[in-house]
Amino acid sequence: MSCEDEHYHNHNHNHNHNHGDEDHGHDHIAPIPTNTSQSLNSKIDTFKVTALNLQNPNDDLSKLFKDSNNEYEIKPIIKSDCDSQLIINIPFLNGSVKLYSIIIRSNGDLHCPRVIKLFKNDKTIDFDNVEIKKPVQILQHPKIGVQCDDEDELPTILESDNEFVEHFVSRHKFTGVQTLTIFIESIHDDDEDEVWLHSVELRGEFTELNKDPIITLYESAANPQDHKNLTAIEENNNIAFE
Repeated sequence: MSCEDEHYHNHNHNHNHNHGDEDHGHDHIAPIPTNTSQSLNSKIDTFKVTALNLQNPNDDLSKLFKDSNNEYEIKPIIKSDCDSQLIINIPFLNGSVKLYSIIIRSNGDLHCPRVIKLFKNDKTIDFDNVEIKKPVQILQHPKIGVQCDDEDELPTILESDNEFVEHFVSRHKFTGVQTLTIFIESIHDDDEDEVWLHSVELRGEFTELNKDPIITLYESAANPQDHKNLTAIEENNNIAFE
């Protein structure tokens, strides 16, 4: 089936949902649903988003974080370069975030991500240390996404909700987030050396930080002698003008 055929056959209005944690053999509490009003994409400092092992020009990174006007666009495809691993560092605009979920639209076949690790407030992460640092949460991404591995066959817009996967994160672990780092550790097909991403949406709460502290000057304990001197000066001034 071609990519254009998929456009007509896989259309609904529900995201796929994933708890995001590895299976620990116990029951999970159902996640709290999110909605579009909780999108944080407009709060991302897109001009300062960076990536390691990126095949694309840096300018393409900002296009990964779409809004309601272009959410179905699937180009440009964000691709890894030398291998299938990719590190994306996402700073927020003068504020901190309580993260609820991450919605990923990726390739759903040969270039589909499998293990995704999340870090917060650590700007030092690179490929020299990412394997030894402890992630805040590990996501197991299912093999769901755009079912097309030929970029030339891809349309610019694919109006289908079937390829979006929402990963719910542990909210209590993702408070006070000023930078979020996404590390795609592996993909489903070990024989391929590229991961493909079409869009990422973050959802949660945003709190703006006040850069200008309010400075209040006050007299903690009055010095009577100071007040006597001030009174004396005022009296002298009055005498001078009589």
